[in-house]
Amino acid sequence: MTTNFKRTELALRIAALSFCLMAPLAAQAATHSGGSNNQAMSDKTTANPAMNNDRMGSSDRMRMKDWTNDKEMLQKQLKMGESKAYYSKALADQGFQITSVNTDKPSEVEYEIVKNGRSYELQLAFDNAGKASKADVSTNMWRTDATKAAMSGKTVAAATGYVKGNENYSDRARMKNWTGEKERLEKALAVGKDNKWYAAEFKKLGYQVTSVNDREKDYVEYEIVKGNETYEVQIDFNNMLGKKVDVTTNMWQSEATEKALASAKR
Repeated sequence: MTTNFKRTELALRIAALSFCLMAPLAAQAATHSGGSNNQAMSDKTTANPAMNNDRMGSSDRMRMKDWTNDKEMLQKQLKMGESKAYYSKALADQGFQITSVNTDKPSEVEYEIVKNGRSYELQLAFDNAGKASKADVSTNMWRTDATKAAMSGKTVAAATGYVKGNENYSDRARMKNWTGEKERLEKALAVGKDNKWYAAEFKKLGYQVTSVNDREKDYVEYEIVKGNETYEVQIDFNNMLGKKVDVTTNMWQSEATEKALASAKR
């Protein structure tokens, strides 16, 4: 009995000693393994500089619901039949800042407005008595520098009057050409193709992929730029082949997209 007990005790001590000796080696091996994985991830990121980790920040699909809710709420709250001064105050009361006055005429006014990192274009039409007869809250895809700064959280002085050149940022003026190109893209980007085909097709059509906002087995989201125009392309896949392609707005743009657009202006 005593002999068996001593043998058991000795076996336990040997096992404990072996664990103490092997643990540092295992930890070291794990560290080296982790380093290899980290290096692989780093190499993957370097090899794919367009990959955008800020999915929520740049994806229109992810952010459109809140944007639409604010749009509909503001549209309902803006009363008709009021003078221009009323709308400036009404916007401020609801937490919106006017960051640009793109048009300021007796018959129409157009504002770029920002709230909670979201931007809108407010288009107001006035009758001969100076009272608003129509108000449209719309997209604001072409934005002044002040609007972009306010969206990023920087402090910007409220715009109090029209500045020459701001009309170039009007969505109303530019939307027709944008929509025509959107429809051309949708026709060119056929379903039933793999991801490599879409990447090649963007290039063929003269577009640069500036950001990959999301890449899953069944979904890929791109920001693309050509000249002064940008779109978000959302592709749903089934068995590695595109089953649905949406070409839509790119209101929340990655840093790379903004740089590409800025370069086109020079």
